[in-house]
Amino acid sequence: MTTTGQRYQFRNSPHQLHPLQDVLDPHTIRGLARVGVKPGMRALDLGAGAGSITRHLAGLVGPDGNVTAVDLDTQLLNPTSIIDVYQRDLRTQPIPTTPDGYDVINARCLLEHLPNRVDLLRQMIDLLRPGGWLVLGEIVYSRIVVHRAPTEPDASLITRAIHGVLDTLADRGVDLHWGENTPALLLAAGMNHVHARGLTETWTGGGPGCALYANNAHQLHDQLIDTGLTVEDLARFTELMADPYVVVSSYQFATVHAQKPEPTPPS
Repeated sequence: MTTTGQRYQFRNSPHQLHPLQDVLDPHTIRGLARVGVKPGMRALDLGAGAGSITRHLAGLVGPDGNVTAVDLDTQLLNPTSIIDVYQRDLRTQPIPTTPDGYDVINARCLLEHLPNRVDLLRQMIDLLRPGGWLVLGEIVYSRIVVHRAPTEPDASLITRAIHGVLDTLADRGVDLHWGENTPALLLAAGMNHVHARGLTETWTGGGPGCALYANNAHQLHDQLIDTGLTVEDLARFTELMADPYVVVSSYQFATVHAQKPEPTPPS
């Protein structure tokens, strides 16, 4: 059950955000390219984290445009002549507005963590100008496949640890099916050109994806111990995530983009 006290489950540390950017930025950047972010546009980046997508958007909209970056923790975000930074707790505070609406709104790995996700999605749609685009992405629950590990017990441990992370997140109110359900909500809201993708890949030990797995397990260490994993198990899991011999499937990343309709001309 979600509560108003539910919050984003991972800290905004470089150990969390940099590997997250490394593995997800290419997908987000392709999504933004598909909707056509142009010079002079006004963009909103919700849950901006360390700001990589904020900076990418700033490069696309140029000096005649604007990017509004929003996060609960803004210590890694730097305002510029193009970028405005707002500290907001989106569980209780409204999304910053702009007089003529946003041309594009991006949110990644955010709404699934928040109890008021449906209301926030409505706010985002309302804040788009007619013809504006939403670009969204979330981690969704999927079965983890270990393609290679030093031993069978190691492969079993990797599976247990990663599924333990996902189960712990779900137990703490994260909706790991939100990304799969978002297209239907956007269609019901009257959005046009709704297009969704589910993305998985292989991650190799020592790479940014496995570093993300290791950091997520580290941040949820105590909760994973409660699931039956031991301190020794988690230490071994950390070692395995740094071992280039290991090849494992990634988190599944569900993306969707959708366009707000233009007003119907009078007949």
